Amino acid sequence: MSEWSASDNSTARTTFNAALAREQQALRGFVRGLVGDSEQARDITQDVFLVAWRAAKEGAPPFAVAADERAIRRWLYCVAYRRAISVRCHERVLSIESLDEEHAPHRERLATPGAFDQRIAERDALTTALADLETDDAACLLLNVVQGFTAREIATMLETTPDAAKKRLTRAKQRLRDAYFAHERPSAKEVRR
Repeated sequence: MSEWSASDNSTARTTFNAALAREQQALRGFVRGLVGDSEQARDITQDVFLVAWRAAKEGAPPFAVAADERAIRRWLYCVAYRRAISVRCHERVLSIESLDEEHAPHRERLATPGAFDQRIAERDALTTALADLETDDAACLLLNVVQGFTAREIATMLETTPDAAKKRLTRAKQRLRDAYFAHERPSAKEVRR
């Protein structure tokens, strides 16, 4: 990114820098929950902040002079959601797999000490259950439970009505619960052993 020129709005620059410092890690976590891949999440998060940086330089909403912190937060999550959806749609068309054995995901799990087995099993079960949800359901849950957005704010981000967002959130919680417990039940083969 190039430097801000002397004529750029210093308030917009300050607002952008504050948003970057405050939201970057949480936004990356939200995106990772949607796309399921840390590297993709980093790339998408960088793209979101690039778009935000350009908007701030132009003084465009929500980075205008009277910037509202909550509006900026909603805007960032809305852009991140749209970028993540775009990536998920393109995944079905193109599948990329790492050829580098050093970055194989199973090695991380195998190298984890035994004291963390239960926590890892819970994380894996929850991640798998979350991955089984539709993208909009996962987005609603992550925006509400993890990021603390209200149903009205989620409705704005997902371009739906507040009532529809509330219903989706309720149903998403139930679907996550069902998916989680479905992964927790032992299979018939495991029971016989």
